[in-house]
Amino acid sequence: MKGKNWREYEPPKRGRHEKPEKHRRKRRRRGGILRRILLTAVLFAIGYCGFLVYYSTARPYTIALDAGHGGEDVGAEGIIQEIELTERTTMELKELLEADGRFRIVLSRKEGEGKSITERNEKLRKREPDILLSIHGNASDDPSANGFECYPSPPGYGNHDASMVFAQLIAGEFQTVGARLRGTDGVRFGYYDENDEKVLLDSTDTTVYDYDTFGILKHMECPAVLAEQCFITNAADVEGFGTEDGCKKAAAAYYRAICRYLENLEQDT
Repeated sequence: MKGKNWREYEPPKRGRHEKPEKHRRKRRRRGGILRRILLTAVLFAIGYCGFLVYYSTARPYTIALDAGHGGEDVGAEGIIQEIELTERTTMELKELLEADGRFRIVLSRKEGEGKSITERNEKLRKREPDILLSIHGNASDDPSANGFECYPSPPGYGNHDASMVFAQLIAGEFQTVGARLRGTDGVRFGYYDENDEKVLLDSTDTTVYDYDTFGILKHMECPAVLAEQCFITNAADVEGFGTEDGCKKAAAAYYRAICRYLENLEQDT
């Protein structure tokens, strides 16, 4: 120390409560870290709320898909098992809808999982879908029976009109890709009478019957259609709509019908 022997130098004394500068710097750093953590938490909360808003509005439509039967219930058996067709087509359609990016997809069951119709129906209704499509395969003791048909919620149901429009779009898409439409236009109504016997009527019969319809369609508020994609007991039908390529073709037809229905709905609103 200039002008003073360094051995005699004593640093200035601090007051009793005075802390070293490095302690003050540590305190400032801790305060800065806490502020950054708080800011991060606020930004995360804002971002999460924004995500919830986006998820509920940017993808405005929920599509409910039901692969008929499941688990030990393989459905009808013919050249292939019905469950092979229902699960394969449903998965192909799910991929198309997911790739589109505009839809939330709800499945009534996982692949290979067994659930009753009541369980599948209740699960889908809880998700309040905008469209329900149940995929099945048809069968007959007559190997010459063939063609496509689908069953919307029947007359008397609150969602009948919308279901009818959706069913007609599906039938039209299948006719475009080469399916023969059964009945007048590929659309029919399905019931179970008082003896629990299945009753199938053409779409020209608009009588309101006091019968149950197919379980998966019951109590639905959205357009709801059960499709019989092809006869798994007919070789030509299976080749056209039951093989891997055939299921992809069917899934594409369903996808186009879904898109057309919703696009028409948006134009009308």
